[in-house]
Amino acid sequence: MMRFLQQLLDDGRGNTDEQALISLLGGAVFLGLEIYSVAWRGQNFDPFGFGAGIGALLGATSAGFGLRARWTPDEDVQTARDIDPVTGRFMGGMNAGDTR
Repeated sequence: MMRFLQQLLDDGRGNTDEQALISLLGGAVFLGLEIYSVAWRGQNFDPFGFGAGIGALLGATSAGFGLRARWTPDEDVQTARDIDPVTGRFMGGMNAGDTR
């Protein structure tokens, strides 16, 4: 189980991915609070509220991962001089000195 969690939280470079950690903890808290409200407090299960909540959680997580992937350059992009580190676009080439 620990190996599975380490693979979920690994960013591919041997570090813990904070976005994945926050998403995993947020999902666990959301499901835990839903179980608490139904099982212990005796409230009725609201499928529409649950669907809206889990949809918002998944949407925010997907948006966070998408933005992180877009704005975090790869290792080779950071070391290459002809790649813009912010946009990841190729700036060099035949007309690299041309500022038109």
